[in-house]
Amino acid sequence: MGDDVTRAERLRPLGEADPGREALPIRILQVGAGNFLRGFADWMVHRANEAGVLRHGIAVMKATPRPELVTGRLAEQAGMFHVLLDGVRDGRPFTESTLVTAVQSVVDAYRDWGRCRALMHAETLSLVISNTTDAGIIYTPDDLDAVPPSSFPAKMTALLHERWIHFAGDPRRGLSFLPCELIEDNGATLRSLVLRHASEAALAPQFIDWVTRHCHFYDTLVDRIVPGLPEREAAELRESLGFDDRLIVRGEYYADWAIAGGPALRAEFPLDRAGLPVRFMPDIRPYRERKVRILNGTHTAMAAVGPLVNCHTVRDAVQHPAVGAYLRHLLHDEVLPSLPPADPAELRQYADAILDRFRNPALHHQLADIRLNALAKWRTRNLPVVLDAWSRGRRADLGVFAFACLLTSYAGAFGEVAVRDDETLLTRLRAGFDAARPGPWIADFVASLDWSELRDAATATRLTVETSAHVRALLGNEPARVLSALLAERAAGVPGASG
Repeated sequence: MGDDVTRAERLRPLGEADPGREALPIRILQVGAGNFLRGFADWMVHRANEAGVLRHGIAVMKATPRPELVTGRLAEQAGMFHVLLDGVRDGRPFTESTLVTAVQSVVDAYRDWGRCRALMHAETLSLVISNTTDAGIIYTPDDLDAVPPSSFPAKMTALLHERWIHFAGDPRRGLSFLPCELIEDNGATLRSLVLRHASEAALAPQFIDWVTRHCHFYDTLVDRIVPGLPEREAAELRESLGFDDRLIVRGEYYADWAIAGGPALRAEFPLDRAGLPVRFMPDIRPYRERKVRILNGTHTAMAAVGPLVNCHTVRDAVQHPAVGAYLRHLLHDEVLPSLPPADPAELRQYADAILDRFRNPALHHQLADIRLNALAKWRTRNLPVVLDAWSRGRRADLGVFAFACLLTSYAGAFGEVAVRDDETLLTRLRAGFDAARPGPWIADFVASLDWSELRDAATATRLTVETSAHVRALLGNEPARVLSALLAERAAGVPGASG
């Protein structure tokens, strides 16, 4: 322990890394401070600042009430942190290290809502970037006068109203939103919810008109694997960097940011001119559907299935004989056939490349982190594949199996599982759990879900029946045996459990 103290004492505090760095004007409000935004958006803004393409400072806002260490540490480190990206160049692996300095301030919406409101008074502010997970851009009744409002869209409505009042409706002070949440039409959905909150709160028609005409909400698609970092590896990296950085981000070098925006946004935020992997295009939907179903849907499925057979990371899951085979069958038998017509060979190549990215030995992507809000993720990433298969007369047993694994483990059937999900749904799920009669338990839970996709009674019934069949199998045998049996049926051409 004494050696650890000595080592920590000789590391330089990161807040002193560049005491003379230039202060940047706050042009971006960032909602969320997780690994992804820091290793993706913040890294890009920093690189563009370095290239002289931008001169953008970022204010990070913590927008959730649950405790977390990141924003506190970010403030202690004067907004600075290292991003380490691993890739392959000319056939050889490499790691690129960048000290990101774009973040200028950190504010907690639940501790200092007044400072959040004051950010809206900055003339330089022009952009809002967010990642509140798939469950963030949702509608819930809210009080815009609360300190703060509960949901992300309601917070944005209240803050926009503050800005509109402060600048007396100046059309030049509208904001542009670049949500990074992995839901369909993320920008358009956020816009609709902001307008709904404004209408339900009976805010002035002039404010609603200002939001409609002078605030812009762009649909986006983001892609970079940015996992957490094991403490042992983090300690070694701190030693090699020479700084006591408690927020090191490690991810893959590969990145892609597709934005459904035209010349006006590109002029405002020209990241591509700094050589960064950003594309401005009229319609990102084809790209989004392919990426979300193949990459993110596979992540969600492996995070549901993997822990039941003692897999803890993405690499563990892909390299596990049974889980790896499960993922390959899921991709090639269910996901790829659900996508719009395209070159089959190109789609298979893209899917196989995703699996190769998952095998990156430098990344330690914890399945527990991917399980954050996993119910909402399964709904947006995996359920569309299931519904598409059913509509075309095909089975989707592997996708439904992931849902069954998620519900059963969440209910505590396999011991304690680290869960960070909607507390209302979790309470409902656990309260009704009955290992002796899983059918009625699943039926009640599915019936309680306020998912528009399940409003058709036949669809809800089919999901209940097929999920129940998998749950009965999981409760009656070891998960590894159930998975092996499912794979044996798939290999034999038998379409799996049907209920």
